[in-house]
Amino acid sequence: MPLSMLNSTFLMLVALFFSSLSSAQSLRIGTTLWPGYEPLYLAQEIKAYKEDIRILHYPSTSEVLRAFKNKTLEAAALTLDEIVSLEEAGIEVEIILVLDISAGADVIMAKPELKNIQGLKGARVAVESTAVGAYVLTRALEVHGIDISTIHLVNVENSSHKQSYESNQADAIVTYEPVRTQLLNSGAIEIFNSSEIPGEIIDVLAVHKDIVQSHESELFDVTQGWFKALKYIDNEPVSAYQFIAARMKVSAREAKESYFGLSLPNLKKNKELLSGTPAPLVETFKRLTQHMKNNLLIAPTFSSLTTTNNQFLPKD
Repeated sequence: MPLSMLNSTFLMLVALFFSSLSSAQSLRIGTTLWPGYEPLYLAQEIKAYKEDIRILHYPSTSEVLRAFKNKTLEAAALTLDEIVSLEEAGIEVEIILVLDISAGADVIMAKPELKNIQGLKGARVAVESTAVGAYVLTRALEVHGIDISTIHLVNVENSSHKQSYESNQADAIVTYEPVRTQLLNSGAIEIFNSSEIPGEIIDVLAVHKDIVQSHESELFDVTQGWFKALKYIDNEPVSAYQFIAARMKVSAREAKESYFGLSLPNLKKNKELLSGTPAPLVETFKRLTQHMKNNLLIAPTFSSLTTTNNQFLPKD
């Protein structure tokens, strides 16, 4: 065989080899500890994934965002306002799945002597400034007519929320489950929750736009696994909540109760939220970014390029 043909054959084999590698890549998904993300881990536990899906836990949202920006993650479980912060950094994102809608699970917890949300005036309020907490706090203050200049902000990552309360570093904490339950057990009171801002705190599975084609099979697999996990929770609640409780370090009863303030959209609802021109989720995203502009959380010139993609949802 002529040398030129040998070279061509060799190059073709090399191309096929690397092509096969790229079609069998792992999908790394970053999350924090939050009930709405637990079905991702449950799917792993019940072996619902067929592809190499790696769910990675991070102590704080700030670290998830950092890993996503650095491309050590292909995907991340995030709230819509956290996606805005990625876009501000020039990261192009696509939303492929709606994980949960908060209806009371995001909260402001306080020392009993504060009595109610008006007690925040003059108080030290711990919040993770790069995460959903900043949005929850500004909306809570807006709803109740409190000027942000009257409170003292303390930037504390989620993994240190409980410690900051118990060590008297803060009088109130903007947080969520399972920290909410832990603080209730420590004597804290709840003075605000996301039921007062319905439909505004939405968690989604976001992916880098440039990995959508290279990870098609993995993206199909993770959405299939997600809905299998939701079905497992319905059909095997005792086993499901025991697994979730062990991860969240609460009792099985408390794990179940942590979902009372959450809606986990089924397949039909996901299709509704991610479909259309524009998709309802995109409309929600626009309203959220306008609020963030009004409250100087993002630049007035911010323009979103985030899109929704329903192609990876199961076909019923």
